[in-house]
Amino acid sequence: MTSNSNELKTRDAQEVRNLPVKADRKFLLPATDVYETPEAYVLMIDLPGVEKGTIQLRVENEELFVRAEVGPLHRPDAVILHREHIADGYDRVFSLGNDVDMTNIDAQLENGVLTVKLLKSEKVKAREITIR
Repeated sequence: MTSNSNELKTRDAQEVRNLPVKADRKFLLPATDVYETPEAYVLMIDLPGVEKGTIQLRVENEELFVRAEVGPLHRPDAVILHREHIADGYDRVFSLGNDVDMTNIDAQLENGVLTVKLLKSEKVKAREITIR
């Protein structure tokens, strides 16, 4: 991420790496809002139906990888009469750039929304300069 562009590059994780996914599994690109504060970039990623223990969040080569599995929506003995929930999970990659402090990332899941706070590195934070 760069402060100048105000643009976050995103791609489906399948495009970036060869993931071991069964052919019958469907992973969707989750809807994401991104905003910037003076201290951080914040991603709000919609992950409906996901429990905290199924989320994989990893940083590698200035990219943030997000993968989450959706748990079973129905009882195993239920006969499905109609189905519109097609996702087995969510998968997305965010290119971060070199202005993010890769060692200081915070994530929280609440009400189906994963909020990821990416603190800016000290070299790009705005600061006041004292005049002598």
